[in-house]
Amino acid sequence: MVLSRRPVLLLLNGDIHTMDAANPHATALAIDRSSGRILAVGDDAEIRTLAGPLTDTIDLGGRTALPGFIDAHTHLAGYAETRLNVDLRHISSEDAAVAKVRKRAATLPPGTWIYGQSWDVNEWPGQRFPTKASLDAAVPEHPVILSSHDFHSIWVNSAALHLANITAQTPDPAGGRIERGGDGEPTGMLFEGPAEALIERVAAPIDDDLLLAELRRVLAELRARGVTGVHNIEDAHSLHLMQRLHAEGALQPRILLYIRRDALQEAITLGIEAGFGDDYLRLAGIKMFMDGALGSHTAAMLDPYEGEAENRGLLVTSEPEVIEEVRKAAGGNLGIAIHAIGDRAVRTALNGIEATLRQGAQTGSAPVQRFRLEHVQLAAPEDLQRMARLGVVGSIQPFHAVVDRFSAERFWGARHKRAYAYQTMRQLGIPLALGSDVPVDTADPLRILHAAIVRRDDRSPEQTPWLPDQALTLREALYAYTVGAAYAGGQEGLQGSLAPGKLADLVVLAENPITMPAEQLAGAEVAATLVGGEMVHGALE
Repeated sequence: MVLSRRPVLLLLNGDIHTMDAANPHATALAIDRSSGRILAVGDDAEIRTLAGPLTDTIDLGGRTALPGFIDAHTHLAGYAETRLNVDLRHISSEDAAVAKVRKRAATLPPGTWIYGQSWDVNEWPGQRFPTKASLDAAVPEHPVILSSHDFHSIWVNSAALHLANITAQTPDPAGGRIERGGDGEPTGMLFEGPAEALIERVAAPIDDDLLLAELRRVLAELRARGVTGVHNIEDAHSLHLMQRLHAEGALQPRILLYIRRDALQEAITLGIEAGFGDDYLRLAGIKMFMDGALGSHTAAMLDPYEGEAENRGLLVTSEPEVIEEVRKAAGGNLGIAIHAIGDRAVRTALNGIEATLRQGAQTGSAPVQRFRLEHVQLAAPEDLQRMARLGVVGSIQPFHAVVDRFSAERFWGARHKRAYAYQTMRQLGIPLALGSDVPVDTADPLRILHAAIVRRDDRSPEQTPWLPDQALTLREALYAYTVGAAYAGGQEGLQGSLAPGKLADLVVLAENPITMPAEQLAGAEVAATLVGGEMVHGALE
């Protein structure tokens, strides 16, 4: 290769795991800094020959380098917002949660909205959902919205219900539920997006400048964890914030955007297709919901929840609707990501996908974008086989498996033994993509990798691994966090592996994750992160 006088960065003396099947291991690589892409990968002697007058060299000192982590499922603006709110994660009771809300209210003028999140009823005595009564007694003059740990239900007070005009006469919206007492009055619990929206549409928004400042900190923390790309699933407001950051040159890691279902028609009308954008902010497709979540008992099930004979969860999108929307998105050349946690939701989503594929085969217009199911926490064996047959990506979040284990055993009973079946999915040939679902759980890739291969929360060393036969090996998990995530977003030609022509996004670790004990992986140190060949975190000397 003959180089012109362009700036080049050489990384030498490394232990480079490329995730490229054609050249899986190397000691050096060259990066064209003008394009931010990889020029060559090989051994030190070979790469040194590419040095020119504008070449810089970094000695990796034997450190391990990998493609940058791509988080296949995030809600970044939502994460930034939660960091400004009352944090109720691991709060031990309803009373303790109310005490934190009361403390925040004491700092705010009456009438100011109070937001909080991450309370988990499964960690409380009796495991009963809270009511408005405790909030009314503590903060009667502030409307309050408190999202559950899984963000599929909210707990509100009477002030919030009053402002939203939610009364005993308010009907349940399609795909949502207003919890009611014996007298028919709302209890203060609302389940799923359509019901939550009744409150959220009247709530005062958080100031954009505050949100942007926090979002910058979120992105910096992701870079510090070795994340170079994310698949962000949010709304038009989030896109607005991302565009402001992009204009500043501050959008790192790279953002692959999935818009919500309600914006599908606008995208089609404007002719916006998957791939629209650039290497830092690009559209991938739409996201739609089939059901709720395990924690809120709203994941759509084929059979009832244990101890709840009448509860099969909520199917928030009907089968005719999912068939129509998937066909519409595919016809508009948009990818489709479908939230499906329960086995009934998985089956219904696959019905929609298969109907679209069969129609395409008949008309000779087969969809070109990827279909993916998000979460896939419980699926019937025959539906996992169907996922493989249809080529549907499994977008999974291994940390959910280790924090949901006790809820899955209690509320799914014997069914839990086939839950979070990542190894079974891989062996069937289902393409896997790893992610965090932040802010639901941690965005730290090393903790998530630990969860995938050890099947235990790294903060609870006393626990035994949960369903260990479904653990992934480290190499399998790394592949799903890099190549697999890139494939899920249709970006495998640009990201996911370290190969000539691809974006020079990589993470350098202080220790070799391949050889270290699995139990130590969650605490491994990120020495440096590079995006487009530029150091965006750390230093290498």
